[in-house]
Amino acid sequence: MDDFYCTQILSGKTEVDILFETERILAYWHTNPYWEAHVVIIVKEHVESLVTYAGTAEAHADFFAALQRVVRQLTEQYGGCRVCSNVGNYQTTKHLHWYVHAGKRLRTEAGKPIA
Repeated sequence: MDDFYCTQILSGKTEVDILFETERILAYWHTNPYWEAHVVIIVKEHVESLVTYAGTAEAHADFFAALQRVVRQLTEQYGGCRVCSNVGNYQTTKHLHWYVHAGKRLRTEAGKPIA
């Protein structure tokens, strides 16, 4: 399976609007959002999922710093937000990532626009 995060985002082929970045973690606005506010947080090292993640204390600290910054911003704007990560068959891209989203839903789970 093609890893969009490695081949497109981390390689720089697809430009993203970055909210937070360290040498281990990247948080950016989703390139094709499903929600009015939709942020993706990824580990820069290729890790397939939470099942195989053996992160370091530094990676954990960076992730929570990114998550806290994004959650604060969306909570200020929308009054709250959701944080999720898909695993196994629910994971369409096999690269560890989290979504933080808020506001109105723009597309269905299948990607179809909501009128």
